[in-house]
Amino acid sequence: MLEKIKESITHISEDLNHLKDPFWVVGSSALVLAGIQLESIDDIDLLTSNRDADFLKQLWQTNKLEAYSPAHADKFLSNFGRFRFGEILIEVMGELKVFYENKWQILRINDWQEVVINEKLSVKIPTLAEQYRIFKLFGREKDLKKANLILQQTTYIQPSNGN
Repeated sequence: MLEKIKESITHISEDLNHLKDPFWVVGSSALVLAGIQLESIDDIDLLTSNRDADFLKQLWQTNKLEAYSPAHADKFLSNFGRFRFGEILIEVMGELKVFYENKWQILRINDWQEVVINEKLSVKIPTLAEQYRIFKLFGREKDLKKANLILQQTTYIQPSNGN
């Protein structure tokens, strides 16, 4: 799975090198890049600025999947775009907002690490502790399962006890 993700990101690496703002690989792909074992992934999620989301949407227009809406769209607002490159699905989320505590909040990545993809590109992913926080924030059943995988496959990540 790790090699498939790296190959997929390499496929779009030239385009990613033209982004103006910081971006992160998040979701299942970030879990795998951080060393968590998953049997499969659905896509590669890119968290970007609005400006970079617009750039990629224009650049990848011929690869765009029409009529795409993410699961639980009432919980998420973003400059979304979903694209197909052969078997590869890429989801772009420009300035993702999550409805949490009765208000829309921009998802901020507070702690990250860089993963080398190839000689020309490294990508940022949230640390495992940050990924745990994000999956809990999203709160969907599939996200909570991923948060639990982090706990099962690591010894140094522990859920907050509220202190």
